[in-house]
Amino acid sequence: MSLRIFNALGLTVLLAACGAGESPPPPGDEVECALGAGAAFSPVCTLEVVAGGGEIVLHHPDGGFRRLARDPATGTLTPRDGADPLVIEADDEGALAFAIGADRYRIPRRLLAPPPQ
Repeated sequence: MSLRIFNALGLTVLLAACGAGESPPPPGDEVECALGAGAAFSPVCTLEVVAGGGEIVLHHPDGGFRRLARDPATGTLTPRDGADPLVIEADDEGALAFAIGADRYRIPRRLLAPPPQ
């Protein structure tokens, strides 16, 4: 009997610890994204530049993310985390707009500039 009570108490403590707090937001800059078919752009995604600048991560508000490689010579982005290709929708001096699957992103060019050497 005491073993059952101990197991129930231990399980309760473990479950409480799992939901003890929310994880902090990912580091980076807020960018516009439209997640899913027909969604409108909203500034709810976060752009994280991984050390060295050769990789960026686009974090979604639901915890999902897209990992992209960035060619340091050309600035070209290529997806690293899936089979969907990156399709450029608009490329001007102010921002780069692209889609990966049904998700669309609009990133200011200043955030994609290579880090100073």
